[in-house]
Amino acid sequence: MTQFADAQGYMGPFSRDGTSSIAPTPPWHYAADFVTIEYWSNPAAVQALLPPGLALHPDEQGLTTVSFVDWQACTDTGGELLDPIRAQYRECIVLVSVVYEGIPMHYCPYIVVDQDTSMARGWALGYPKKLGSVWITKSMGVPSIASPALAPGSVFAGTVAVKDRRLAEGSVQIASKADDSAVTFGSRPIVALRHFPSMFEGRHDEPAVFELVRLQAENVIAGPVWEGSANLSILESPTETMSALPPIRVGRGWRYSLAMTNRNNYLLRDLRDVGPGDAQEN
Repeated sequence: MTQFADAQGYMGPFSRDGTSSIAPTPPWHYAADFVTIEYWSNPAAVQALLPPGLALHPDEQGLTTVSFVDWQACTDTGGELLDPIRAQYRECIVLVSVVYEGIPMHYCPYIVVDQDTSMARGWALGYPKKLGSVWITKSMGVPSIASPALAPGSVFAGTVAVKDRRLAEGSVQIASKADDSAVTFGSRPIVALRHFPSMFEGRHDEPAVFELVRLQAENVIAGPVWEGSANLSILESPTETMSALPPIRVGRGWRYSLAMTNRNNYLLRDLRDVGPGDAQEN
């Protein structure tokens, strides 16, 4: 925790007891329901979004997943759960299939969230989060037409919008339990880009932080993964990266729950050391 004078906190705004921080000090504990859809986009469009050091997976060029997620998160005390607006949020996560030094990974070029605390945590971790609106079909644990069961035939859907424009909508009709080939969140290492620009005169193209990092998930616990057929539409927007990645073909979909903890990142590469000739290596 950062401390100076009588103020402290993990991230600003700082206060005497540190409770005003937009995001609290890690570790951060999470539990979530996921609706995940795999699809193939134009490999050239995906390639254009990759930072130095990453390359398209040679056998999965253009392979992308979009996940609509309902999260609940807290710190070690669990106190946020007693004030649920501090704990709950929804998110839409885009991941693309890449390799780093020959190791298959997923890279996050775009993500939308509906709470500022999660957005701040994401920027610290390397997720390029934007504020928007995300909705996901819930199962309430009771038999009802208003509560799809985790059973064959049930349909789970998700939508995402940013600045009053719907960007994507998708659904999964689950049919059976999935096998080990399911592409779930964290089934491969996730690599992210931590980038914080400089505001000094003449140095706008010299970021203060420019790092390729691997996200470190701990204590991962996954529930049953259900698989089925999927539908996905990605809509046009004049500004949003997601619109540059429309589906050429839609594959499988999954509905599952997981829990995990984030405490640290692992630095893969400080990209401030990358020279002009290296920037196009991917």
